[in-house]
Amino acid sequence: MRRQIIRSNVNPLRLRELFFAGNSTLTFRNSATGTHMTVKVRQAKDKEDRKKKLPIFFVNVSLLGDQTTGFIFAGTFFTDTMTLRLSKHAPSESQLGKVMTWLFHAVQNPQVLRDKGVTLLHEGRCCRCALPLTHPESINTGFGPDCLEMVLAQSQLKAADFFEKI
Repeated sequence: MRRQIIRSNVNPLRLRELFFAGNSTLTFRNSATGTHMTVKVRQAKDKEDRKKKLPIFFVNVSLLGDQTTGFIFAGTFFTDTMTLRLSKHAPSESQLGKVMTWLFHAVQNPQVLRDKGVTLLHEGRCCRCALPLTHPESINTGFGPDCLEMVLAQSQLKAADFFEKI
């Protein structure tokens, strides 16, 4: 029996905060074409002091959404310089390379998601600490209450900004 994954829409304009939260799994669904991709983003930690987080984010992508291919390491985002380095599995002319380039531009300008009709979903786990979310408001924002407080304090946003406005 497969474990059901809870997916919830979140505001696509909050992609940057969700993407760089530290431990997020996000699904991008294009309802016009019926396709989707799932992206796992993990923040690097210092080797000596494991509590110290670095401005480096490793991105794994699952384009097919099935369990046979799984996730492929696609590249690294550097938030201090806001640059992208593609992996050796993702040359710039490949589909994975094009997806990473699109994702890089979408993180910089989340309005692209709305313009292209792409919905943003998360996997029912906190995008910062990856603990399961149980409260409906937490599921809708993508963050647990403590993590949401920390994210809001850092970004000067309100909790309502994380809800999808239909």
